[in-house]
Amino acid sequence: MLSLDNPEDKNFNQLLGIKNGRVIVGYFGDGAKVRNNGYVLVPANHYSVENFIFPNGKRADQTQAIGINNQLTPSIVGFYTEDKNVHGFWDFQGKMLTVDDPLGVFKGPARRSTSNQNLLSVNSSGEASGFWTDQTGNTHGFVVQNLGGVNQDFIEFGPDRFNGGKQTQVTGITERNGLCGFWIDSNGGTHGFTGFINNVVSVVSSFDVVIGGVLAKSTQPLGCNSGGFVVGTYTDSVNAVHGFIYNAGSRTAVKFAAPGESQKPAFGVQGTIINGINDNGDIVGFFSDGTRVNGFVDFQAQLP
Repeated sequence: MLSLDNPEDKNFNQLLGIKNGRVIVGYFGDGAKVRNNGYVLVPANHYSVENFIFPNGKRADQTQAIGINNQLTPSIVGFYTEDKNVHGFWDFQGKMLTVDDPLGVFKGPARRSTSNQNLLSVNSSGEASGFWTDQTGNTHGFVVQNLGGVNQDFIEFGPDRFNGGKQTQVTGITERNGLCGFWIDSNGGTHGFTGFINNVVSVVSSFDVVIGGVLAKSTQPLGCNSGGFVVGTYTDSVNAVHGFIYNAGSRTAVKFAAPGESQKPAFGVQGTIINGINDNGDIVGFFSDGTRVNGFVDFQAQLP
């Protein structure tokens, strides 16, 4: 495992997505003391800026680069902020476009909150996944097809797909149209899911990881690959937070704890979070060492 932090801010880094060619996207800055700055990383130290730029050349207030696909010149997705509104974006060959689900765009004097949308993953077929937030603060997952086209097609993946569901996020979409994400029940419990999209979304299964024979208190998938592996973070029986790698085929999972991780929160981050996995099984994420938040990549992760 390599711990990799952008020299622009060695206190807060998150590595969030990785393509098969081992190009990584992420960001630095906690958003308060240092604003979010997206970047592209070719390990171990080649960094390129990936901040959202408006057509007039103005830079967005904050940017997080979250997902990357496997094209030779890859597409990148994430979100940016403008005037307290949060918008999804798609970067295609250097052209940056805002991508918002119309259901999550609130305008006019009747709105009770600002818009809050994220794109979290993108594949090479012009599809991306993410979520929008309603005016009560609950998130609703979606998949968008025909990115950049005249008629983008938003397919909703809301909480009503799950019995007792309150919130959903679609955190990953693979090159084979597989999906992963999580849903939150009415009691605040977080559960994982896998699915598949072909103009409509069908749920394959909902799951909670079992590590060492013990059921996790919380399961939050954040990325998946075409081989059926899902990564994310879970909370154990003593409220410690670790990463997991889950094999959807065998329904087995293994724990991943970054060397040097601490359960003492730093900038609100506790333990280890795996956020991305490519089709080769390389993983990326971030962890708290008790003082800082560090990005990491592991090219030899143990797969269950």
